[in-house]
Amino acid sequence: MGRTECTILTLNVFHDLPAYRHLERRCELIAAAIAARRPHVAALQEVLRATGRADTGAKIRDSINRICGSRLYRLDYARADGAGDGEFAFDEGVALLSRIEADGPAESFRFRAQVELAAEVGGQRYRLPDDRVAMRRRFRLENGAALDFYVSHLTDRPECIDGVAVRTMQARELAEWALRGSAPETTVALAGDFNDVPGSETIAHLKRAGFVDLHEAFGSGPGYTNDRDDIDLSAARATHNQRIDYLMLRPANGCAPAVVEAGPFAERPQRQSDGTWLWPSDHIGVIATLRL
Repeated sequence: MGRTECTILTLNVFHDLPAYRHLERRCELIAAAIAARRPHVAALQEVLRATGRADTGAKIRDSINRICGSRLYRLDYARADGAGDGEFAFDEGVALLSRIEADGPAESFRFRAQVELAAEVGGQRYRLPDDRVAMRRRFRLENGAALDFYVSHLTDRPECIDGVAVRTMQARELAEWALRGSAPETTVALAGDFNDVPGSETIAHLKRAGFVDLHEAFGSGPGYTNDRDDIDLSAARATHNQRIDYLMLRPANGCAPAVVEAGPFAERPQRQSDGTWLWPSDHIGVIATLRL
């Protein structure tokens, strides 16, 4: 069986709830960037569905398909959490955009380890949303190779359970779910905003489970994807200073991964018609082309 190229990417689209700063325009910029590269699979995090606001996943998909001139991409969405009623209702989660043959339906998994957030207002205790999930779908490439693709957005909170960070526990559950559900002869990709830096226990556990950090192995430079102090969306220059977004790969049958490229995605602000600058997101994405 000959190898075929497969391009994958990940991006946290940053819904910026409740301010929604420039959200509609930023969705257009994200769609244009994805359409320009036409990845086989794109993993999105912070995908928002809110009353009075468009479903950002569907908006991005429809914009890409309009640019491409066909119904090229399908959308799978997994709800992580939400809150509110009526005009204030919202939910957010993770999504996959794909344009290759799917082998079975998308599946989602809610982590057992979660951060429990709450606030007291007027003597009443209200739960705040922070539940996290993962989603996977199996794809079949033109040459018959199988690709199991997983997307997740791990918590950014520092809370621990029995001395272990909840984020690290979620990474362990993600790796266990992936290894349990994917056969050794299948290539497995993990994508997402894992909210931890390369030297952390969170990332170390995924690597010990057999996953290769594609930027570390095949990229160049620091590969920063986020500003720990929050980027100014209208900044003309990047201020990113930490790498917390990842594409990770467990090659089929333990073989060395064949990677054509691994680099940043949506890494520059775009000049707007009024002369100002706008970043597609507060994150820079990661893109890679594999030979499977």
